Amino acid sequence: MSLMLCFCGSASMFSACCQPYIAGQATIGNCEQLMRSRYSAYCHHEITYIYNTYHPSVRPINSLSAIEEFANSVHFTKLTVLSSEQTTSDGYVCFNVMYIQNNLLCEFTERSRFVFDTTWLYIDGVLADKPPIKIGRNDFCPCNSGKKFKQCFTHQLSGN
Repeated sequence: MSLMLCFCGSASMFSACCQPYIAGQATIGNCEQLMRSRYSAYCHHEITYIYNTYHPSVRPINSLSAIEEFANSVHFTKLTVLSSEQTTSDGYVCFNVMYIQNNLLCEFTERSRFVFDTTWLYIDGVLADKPPIKIGRNDFCPCNSGKKFKQCFTHQLSGN
């Protein structure tokens, strides 16, 4: 097991936070845990987990190949959970995500909707994108490596 902080920003070790959910060794207890584990799964390229945590009604419009293509085209750098609310049957999590794609720093805020039907599942969300920011060659890399962007060829994992 890896000795690194979890991608989701919880300040817990990945092996004790999201990894057990992704590996099927623990059961999701609430919609925020599911959202955090899905973010970590994107960072760790666990495509099947992401697909399986979609509600069956929306899986046809979220193919494994489309999920994989997006996950492989970005480098997630930060997750901030803004709010979380749930009842016994549904819930919402509002969060902000930052990622690097094609030398651009991208950011969006989403209010995700989840339902509980024997387990928590993601249904959909309302996104608000911010305009992407071009990362200059001499800017420090947003992955927090401490290197200039031009020298940061392999970004650190989001949880480091």
